[in-house]
Amino acid sequence: MKIIHLVLGKGNPERMNGVNKVAYQLATTQTNLAYNVELWGIANTLEHNYPERNFKTVLFQQYRNPFCLSASLKQAIQGLSSNNIVHIHGSFIPQFYRIARLLEQKNIPFVYTPHGALTEGAMSKNKTLKKIYFRFLESFIIRQAKAVQLLGEQEKSYLQTLIETNNVCLIPNGQDFNSIPYLPAKNYNPKELVFGFCGRLAIFHKGLDLTLHAFKLHIEQGYSARLELIGDSDERMELEQLSKKLGIDQLVTFHGAKFGKEKFELINQFDVFLHTSRMEGFPTAVLEAAALAKPCITSEATNINSYFRTHRSGLPLAENTPKAIANMMGYAQQLHQNGELAPIGQAAQDMVKEEFSWKTIALQLLKIYLSKKNKCLQTQK
Repeated sequence: MKIIHLVLGKGNPERMNGVNKVAYQLATTQTNLAYNVELWGIANTLEHNYPERNFKTVLFQQYRNPFCLSASLKQAIQGLSSNNIVHIHGSFIPQFYRIARLLEQKNIPFVYTPHGALTEGAMSKNKTLKKIYFRFLESFIIRQAKAVQLLGEQEKSYLQTLIETNNVCLIPNGQDFNSIPYLPAKNYNPKELVFGFCGRLAIFHKGLDLTLHAFKLHIEQGYSARLELIGDSDERMELEQLSKKLGIDQLVTFHGAKFGKEKFELINQFDVFLHTSRMEGFPTAVLEAAALAKPCITSEATNINSYFRTHRSGLPLAENTPKAIANMMGYAQQLHQNGELAPIGQAAQDMVKEEFSWKTIALQLLKIYLSKKNKCLQTQK
């Protein structure tokens, strides 16, 4: 069996694109488990400009017309057999609809992961267009997929309102501890907390407007704190202007995009990690922060709150509003003053080790690949 992970991009782990990071980790781990794995990427350039990897990467040209597939990609699909399985990563990508059509015609099994794009929050943006697209295109991928991998209950419950399907499996993202450098414990300031975020500076998606408004309320309540944001986008200037408008710009630091050890060193200086997204799949940044033993304040949309509650290892939000976030920030400050915040971070690290190793995630998906491939071969006979 050959496994093909299909992404829009190059599966580069040193980019802000979480979908590509996940595909890279799955391909790496499944290769380490002695499976034949390739990553196929549809990209703007065919330059192999990414770090060394242990699996084959095949790049195909991306065209301005989103429904257009390169001749080499069509030829590659024609060369597949039912002994292969394709794992499609991402939603509302017209090329993937065309590819799903070709795979269905050749009876090649595929698994589909929308990576949070089918949550209620995600579907509310450009709602009308997405509903039309979903009805005529995305729904075909879901119905034809041998399995639909969803990352959390939020995604599953909302998908059931969109389409009737019985091919859903719940498997979250994982975390690679080998990618995290050893870092000395932070010297804590008993009076001031550093709250931090890491990820793409997408204001609506990541709820960063909520974060800034909540931080303003937190400061107005008399607390001493700082807010640091790691990441970048074309919306960064808008966020910087909002922090000035709110009068908190002297307490907010924008670090820009950081990768590798530099990124982890910055996260290590946080006291509390914030992720107040309106829509998510299963954010790798939260797992990275938890792996560094950082207590995390997270919205329900992150799909990780149930794990935090079960393991008593985080500060999950019941509501994702500036007031609720500010109240949780104040609670974190009180826990810190009582010496009760650090143990929550340690519990978060233990939780990641227990629940989210990439080997565990990869094995769960391999079991699905094998069962669906065998069922497909039996059908052909």
